[in-house]
Amino acid sequence: MDINYYMKIQNGYGTKNRREKELNKVNHEMSKHFEDTFDTEKVLLNGIPTQLMIIKDTDNNTFKKKIKSKHGEKFNLGDYVDWNGQKWLITLVDVDEKTWNRGYMYLCTVPLRWQNSEGEIIERYVYAEDFTKYSNGVTGNSTITIGDNQYGLTLPVDSETKKLKRDMRFPMDFDDSEQPDIYKLTNRKTKLNDNQYFGRGGTMIVTMSFDAFNPNDDKKVTMENGQEVWICNYNNSHTPLPSTPPVLDKTTDLLAVISGNTNLRNGYSRTYTVTFTDNDGNPVDWQSTNFSWNVVSDFDVQQTVSNNKITLSINDENLIGGSFLLQVITDSIVLSEVKINIVE
Repeated sequence: MDINYYMKIQNGYGTKNRREKELNKVNHEMSKHFEDTFDTEKVLLNGIPTQLMIIKDTDNNTFKKKIKSKHGEKFNLGDYVDWNGQKWLITLVDVDEKTWNRGYMYLCTVPLRWQNSEGEIIERYVYAEDFTKYSNGVTGNSTITIGDNQYGLTLPVDSETKKLKRDMRFPMDFDDSEQPDIYKLTNRKTKLNDNQYFGRGGTMIVTMSFDAFNPNDDKKVTMENGQEVWICNYNNSHTPLPSTPPVLDKTTDLLAVISGNTNLRNGYSRTYTVTFTDNDGNPVDWQSTNFSWNVVSDFDVQQTVSNNKITLSINDENLIGGSFLLQVITDSIVLSEVKINIVE
C-alpha cells in the first residue's frame, strides 16, 4: 500500500499533523473556488498574468483596494498591478500566509522620471500624497520667499530607486507643459516598510519640495515609445555620467547646503561654500564634521580648498556647454550635490 498516494488524494501529503492536513484541505478548496467570486479579476502582476480578488476598501477610499491571492501565489511589497487600465502599487502585505495572501494596493497617478548614471531614462509610477500640510507653507531667505509645496511619493525599492538621493530634481507636471513645475527630493524614508530581509519586497517614501525650473538643465526628451517627457538635469552626451560615491541607505543627523552660482564661466574662477545644520535646523560647526569636497567629472577641474570653501576654475573653450558635479561627502555619504554648468 502506498500511503503517500492516499495522502495526496486527501490533500494531506507533506503534512505533519491533523492541523496541517485540515489547513491543506481548506487551501485546496479555496483555490478551487477562487474564480467563483465577483471580486476575482485577471490582472498583470509585474507584467505576469495572474488573478487577484480586488475588494472595495471599507473606508470608501477609491484610491485604495484590498487584495487577495491564492495561497500558492504570493505578492510582495513594491509589486505593480496592472488592472482596469490603471497601475497600482502594493504597499501593504500581511505576512501571515496560512490561507489567503492579503494586502493593499494604492492607485499610482504620477509617473516619476529621471536619468540614471548610465544615461538611461528611468520611469516609476508612484502613489502621491499632499505633504504641504506638514510644512510651514513658505521657504526662502531675506531676499525671496516662495511657496513651499510638498508631495509625499511612495515607490518600490529596487536597484534604481535605491540610488535616489537628496537634492535630485524631478518634473511633476503635465508632459506638454511649456515650463513644468520642478520638485527637489528633500527627504527619504527607506525603512518604514521594508520586508526585504525575508524576501517580501519593500517600499520607500520620498518627500518632494517645490524647486525652480532651469531652462539650461531641464529638457524635453523623446522616450523609446515616442512619448515626449521632461527630464531634469538631462545629459545628452553619448558618454555615461561620471560615477558618484556610494550613498548609504541610512539616515544621517547632518545636513549640508552648498552655496554659489551654478554657472562657472570659462577662464574665470568661482568660490562655493558649504554650511551644515542638524535635523532640527541648528547650525553645526564645519570643523566638527570631517567632511570633504568631491568633484565628479571626466575632465580636469582646478580646485583650491580653504576651510569650508572651494574655488573652482575651468580653462578650456572645448568644455563650454558641459557640466560636472560638486559634492560634499562624509563617511562615504553624499550630503549635498550641485551641478555646475560651464558657460562662456
